[in-house]
Amino acid sequence: METNANNSKNGKPSKTRNVPVADINFGNVITTVSEKWAASSWLTLKWLTVAQFQADATNYNDTLSIRLSKGATRPQITQTLETLEKTMDTHLSYVKGYLTDKYKKENSTSYFATFGIEHKGNRYLLPTDKNKRVEALKLMISALTEHGFEDKEFGLAFWTSLQQQYSVLVKQATTTDGQVSVKVGDKNILKKNLKKGLNAIIYTLKANYPDTYKQELRDWGFQKEKY
Repeated sequence: METNANNSKNGKPSKTRNVPVADINFGNVITTVSEKWAASSWLTLKWLTVAQFQADATNYNDTLSIRLSKGATRPQITQTLETLEKTMDTHLSYVKGYLTDKYKKENSTSYFATFGIEHKGNRYLLPTDKNKRVEALKLMISALTEHGFEDKEFGLAFWTSLQQQYSVLVKQATTTDGQVSVKVGDKNILKKNLKKGLNAIIYTLKANYPDTYKQELRDWGFQKEKY
């Protein structure tokens, strides 16, 4: 499975490739093979032309490049979202404090849902699901004004800024994930067709060079005898 972002043990984004090394190596192979085939007019296949193979190879590498480019931005988005969530979770206690001061401790929890705060286990928190948190922050903004906390230090201005930043980033994350998913699908379709072409060329080389085909395969840029 391809992943968009990985976290290292210290919580920072790791430098693991967004695209599997095998896909990058495959791109190098099809480029070398397509160039060699273009220079070897004797090799023909009834179902596939060198021009089509070259076009598919180019499309594959272009798609891989776009996939890498799109995926490269995801760790930064993820990191910023996590930072914002930590800020929200840390400062939620102030909102709870405002409610306790105004409505007394025994009554304050009955107002939490109005502020987008949900009960989870034995704690009252903002939702962990990002889309749910976006909606919870909208409730927070409305409730701060409704209950007279808009001018507090961690009131309307503070939470509105967080809400706006967070909503934009969640949307960007969703868009990026969708674009990456499309490119992964395109890449896999191209790879499947290109593998058929590579295997056909390998069989042809083996048939024409029964004693020296291994040397020929290396000369064509093949890294193995079957794809």
